[in-house]
Amino acid sequence: VSAPTMVLHRSGDRAVRIEAGRFLASRIPGARFIEVDGDDHWFWVGDRQSLLDSISAFVRRG
Repeated sequence: VSAPTMVLHRSGDRAVRIEAGRFLASRIPGARFIEVDGDDHWFWVGDRQSLLDSISAFVRRG
């Protein structure tokens, strides 16, 4: 992967442990790992605004 990469992961995700998200980000050179509050796995469930804010900030930074 050579494009700017962000890995978002909710801290309490019960489907995929947070360690898996951290590991994934660590394997992609230059990737940014962002942990957000919540325990839902699917991005459209629970607090979406924190995810959207993180995505917007990442895209604006380039």
